[in-house]
Amino acid sequence: MIAFTHFLSYLVANAAIPLAIGFVILLVYVFYLDHKIVVLTRGKSGMSLEDVIKDCIASTTEIEKRNEFISKHALILEDKVSHSIRNAQTLRFKAYEVNGSNQSFSVALLNEKGNGVVLSSLHSHDRMSTFAKPVENYESTYELTEEELHVIEESKAAHKTDIRL
Repeated sequence: MIAFTHFLSYLVANAAIPLAIGFVILLVYVFYLDHKIVVLTRGKSGMSLEDVIKDCIASTTEIEKRNEFISKHALILEDKVSHSIRNAQTLRFKAYEVNGSNQSFSVALLNEKGNGVVLSSLHSHDRMSTFAKPVENYESTYELTEEELHVIEESKAAHKTDIRL
């Protein structure tokens, strides 16, 4: 403790020493900052650094314009896709117990809004019948068979499971 008070009194008597140490520390820090500026500009003038910053701002503006165009294009594509046939569902079945085979089928061709058509084909040994029934909002104004209702429900379920952003 006595040594510390003796040291403190020495510093008070010789105030130039702490000031000189502080000055040296500040001088070293100034050289360090100068070096960092030189590295940042890589030997170029401050004016060229300003040009680099302006170029970055201009390219950012260009990127924003491009992103806006891409977003508009994505919305157009999404609208087109929503009107296209998606997740077509098919069910094969035996229409006639007596002399039929597993050649009959129902196909739902619907967009994600539930609009489209259900095609059914009934096969027997001596004839084949094909039916097309329009569908709106997953419903038809025509009477639907069990198989047709089944493929419409499968299509509706598949549309609900589509991943959306």
